[in-house]
Amino acid sequence: MDKRLGQFFVEKNGQVGIGMLIIFISMIIVALVAAGVLLQTSGRLQTKASATGEQAITEVSSHLKVVSTVGYSSDTTNITSLIMAVQLGAGSGSVDIDNIILSFQSENVYTSGIVSSQASAGAVANFTFSFIKNNTANDILERGEIVEITYTDLDNDLDISPNQEFIVTLQPKSGQSTQLKKRSPFVISQAYVSRWS
Repeated sequence: MDKRLGQFFVEKNGQVGIGMLIIFISMIIVALVAAGVLLQTSGRLQTKASATGEQAITEVSSHLKVVSTVGYSSDTTNITSLIMAVQLGAGSGSVDIDNIILSFQSENVYTSGIVSSQASAGAVANFTFSFIKNNTANDILERGEIVEITYTDLDNDLDISPNQEFIVTLQPKSGQSTQLKKRSPFVISQAYVSRWS
């Protein structure tokens, strides 16, 4: 009787051990699958967070700086063109000139959507540009370069009379806008105006 009892317990212990082993292996497999899902999700979140961070830095840091502004008067009575020397602001990333949008506002006129003549020939108003200093021979404004942007409105909306205030806004595709606020002199007596009231 003792022998049978001993054999019974040995067999039962073996069955319990195999069952526990199966449960243990199942738990490990479930844990591995869960860990894989968590790692994959965290990897995606990290990639998305990095991309969002870079985009936010670009939005905050990219901006233009207007170094000088000259008005051109074809008849020495009203200013009909604006010539702006522009460079990157401190800490700004590169800016594609074809992606800059201008807007012009004076007392009775507001013109928006002014784009480069190279970017769109069918726009209501365009600006032209030429590099004063270009290190890379392309249309990308980079650090150390200066571009001259000339805005002449074909519909004569840019007809700045003496002692008239106007605002020009330069908006890169991504980044902060730059606002230029000037007032024309009381008397316009020469073709190029560089001193503003």
